[in-house]
Amino acid sequence: MSFNKSKLAVAVAAAAGLTFSAGAFATNGIIQAGNGMVAHGLGGAGLSNAGEASAGMDNPALISQTGDSINVAWSMFMPDRTVDTTGAVGPFGTAAASDSKMFAIPQAAFTSKINDGMSWGIMAYAMGGMNTDYRTGLFGGSAPESVNLQGLIIAPTMSFAINKNVAIGGSLVVAYETLTTRNLFGQGAAGTNEGSAMGYGVKLGVDAKVADGISIGAMVQPKLSMDEISYFKNFLGGFGYSGDAALTLPNEYGIGAKFAAGKSVDIVADILYYQWSGVEVFEFFGWEDQIVYKLGVEFRPTDSLALRVGFNYGESPIKGGNPAGAGGSMDAAFANYPFPAISETHFTLGLGYKMDKNLTFNAYYLYSPEASQTATNTSMTSGGPFPAGTEIKMSQNAFGLGINYAAK
Repeated sequence: MSFNKSKLAVAVAAAAGLTFSAGAFATNGIIQAGNGMVAHGLGGAGLSNAGEASAGMDNPALISQTGDSINVAWSMFMPDRTVDTTGAVGPFGTAAASDSKMFAIPQAAFTSKINDGMSWGIMAYAMGGMNTDYRTGLFGGSAPESVNLQGLIIAPTMSFAINKNVAIGGSLVVAYETLTTRNLFGQGAAGTNEGSAMGYGVKLGVDAKVADGISIGAMVQPKLSMDEISYFKNFLGGFGYSGDAALTLPNEYGIGAKFAAGKSVDIVADILYYQWSGVEVFEFFGWEDQIVYKLGVEFRPTDSLALRVGFNYGESPIKGGNPAGAGGSMDAAFANYPFPAISETHFTLGLGYKMDKNLTFNAYYLYSPEASQTATNTSMTSGGPFPAGTEIKMSQNAFGLGINYAAK
């Protein structure tokens, strides 16, 4: 193996550091637009593009192509969230903007070849999350309300090259999350607490070269087996909920492709399916399944420079109407004001620069224009606790910087 022990120590230390600083990144639902700086610059598309060590976060099979490499990167996520009840029925009449507007999200990856047919690695990246901090209480003169869900995934990964064109891979997914709420839904002490949970799962992937310049990748990640956070389960019980209260990632399925348009242009595209309805607590809050489309183009004007552009679209999983099991008392748009994961359209730009034969700098910028949803359940009256007419809004900016070192 061409890495020495000090380089491996740097990778492991960077991964361990994420335990204390994983941020919230609600983009496609609670899941970020992509993984890695290269994929982010391409709209998040990365299921068949081994652009850096962190490609294994998207598809474990890709580490067969990344060799001995280390990747360390950092994103800054800057969302704007507002809730407006001035048009709602009842004693609300308040508009508030979330005071939390910037989150630091690190990630790290290490991959290495065991032999010509086997590779291994470890990935550390954000599980996803959601956050708001409304300093103006929405329930009359109530105190400020906030929620913060954030999580970390550590993923030991193996890949096997079946032949020169096909590789398969798998990751053991170990997740840790924390949830902190304050005065959630104006419930005072009943809605104020913090807790944590562990989760486990697997991610499986395949990548195949099907023709010159064309490859196809696919992955599946079954719903993570996540512990419940006891205080949150008790809190939801006050709204009549008796199901599984685990805040976990859903069943995820994806297929992607990479097309070489000549020697200097690559086109990548992914389609992913997130089965939010298979997670009881998200179904309770009115989430439906989501299909996300990702498309990106990389142009290399010189051997050392790569320019990227991307597009990502996923219809909001929050559809409106009454959340399942809520007894017809809660419109989904209002129910999700503490975590308005309604962003749909995302535009990205990316840059890659080879500093030398081993070291590459990658960066991206993401913009998601404002999306909004309004509670439309007109059966709710001024006596009801969750009124129609409430509007939630969200827009996003993000950028990231990363370094990838690959031994040659």
